Amino acid sequence: MNVLLLSLYELGRQPQHLASPAAALRRSGHDVEVVDLAVDELDIKSLDRADAVAISVPMHTAKRLGDDVTAQIRAYRPELPIAHYGLYAGIGDGQVRGLIDAVMMGEYEPALTEWVATVETSPAKIKRRTHFVGRSDVVTPDRAGLPSLDKYGRLEFNGASVPVGAVEASHGCRHRCRHCPIPAVYDGRIRIVPQDVVLDDISQLVEAGAGHITFGDADFFNAPPHSRSILERAHKAHPEVTFDATVKVEHILQHRDDWGRLAGQNLLFLVSAFESVDETTLSILDKGHSVDDMALATEIVREAGMHIRPTWLPFLPWTETKHMSSLLRFIVEHDLSASIDPVQLAIKLLIPQGSLLEMHQSVAPYLTAYDPEGLTWRWEFADPEVDILQKEIEMIAAAASDCGQEVTSTLASIWAVVAQRTGNDVGALPNQPTASPRLTETWFCCAEPTNTQTTSLQISRT
Repeated sequence: MNVLLLSLYELGRQPQHLASPAAALRRSGHDVEVVDLAVDELDIKSLDRADAVAISVPMHTAKRLGDDVTAQIRAYRPELPIAHYGLYAGIGDGQVRGLIDAVMMGEYEPALTEWVATVETSPAKIKRRTHFVGRSDVVTPDRAGLPSLDKYGRLEFNGASVPVGAVEASHGCRHRCRHCPIPAVYDGRIRIVPQDVVLDDISQLVEAGAGHITFGDADFFNAPPHSRSILERAHKAHPEVTFDATVKVEHILQHRDDWGRLAGQNLLFLVSAFESVDETTLSILDKGHSVDDMALATEIVREAGMHIRPTWLPFLPWTETKHMSSLLRFIVEHDLSASIDPVQLAIKLLIPQGSLLEMHQSVAPYLTAYDPEGLTWRWEFADPEVDILQKEIEMIAAAASDCGQEVTSTLASIWAVVAQRTGNDVGALPNQPTASPRLTETWFCCAEPTNTQTTSLQISRT
């Protein structure tokens, strides 16, 4: 079978969710072509060769873009079997409308391999919907045929710019933060990737030129002994390579004695989902931390010799203008401006089908209707002024992303808009912020796609 695997967006990284299923399918004897539409065009000849197409949709942005491409493929080859796989595969009505034949959520590799076999032997039985979070035989991702690392995001720090690779040491998450899509699929479960698989993947990325490795786990400390061992072994094998990982605030506090040692193993920075400086919001989202905890986590990480890069969810139905002012002041007071990607300050709560917030008593009164194209429940701000503010910040961030504007000037524009709209003190951005490592990808998985992203997804007929 000739199988075409497509990726639309994976946070500016060479797609893990092409490499992993490619390995499983090739091991089963299939010919696999991989195309990452975030950096390349889809050649019509690839569609002509394909016996089946499977599209990776691990996040909201990818699913939105994936639905657009699916419609184009279906229009060109109506008979071609099409599957969506990944965290967002089960969201939307594509299967109901006949655009998608199969959806596979969770640990999708076994289901995808079985589906391809069904396409070959029993094409009348290709309609299916699979939700599997059990244990499976995980093999080292096969990155053959993927675009080179120089087409993806880079690490910039202290005047250096190095290629970045991404791996996963686990899937799922032990936690159930209500705004996160992972609990809807994994329900508090994690699945460990064998250490040798992770280390082999790191080695092939380093061989391909990566000088920095991102651990793409939802939380790197969902299984601390596993993660510690992988980092120790990876550093020993590649002492010149640096690393980053995502860790919850509560785990930073719980394991505060670990970070100094891990910093010595080139763990350069931690990403942590701070989300909000409003305690009510943190409680509704079930984040498991307070604003004081966020400040303490920042201090702990810095004292260990690492950097911290918070992520934010500023705009929710009950957000007030004072909350945005408080958020910017927190960033200034804790010297975090160099650690912020502008789009983080524009993100508006998405509530897809199956979200733990869908029926929450604090959210339900604000919901208006489900938007099948946007793949989210639409809701209205309690304060119309906040709606205006969010749209202005989103426009600033999207324009800056599309034209590659320098981050400092983008943040300055956002600070000015918030100060003007709220009339509150938002703190003064430092003229020379503390240097912080950053990845050059400027967008985010839970942000709406930009116009540039949506209009660039065309099938090449040349």
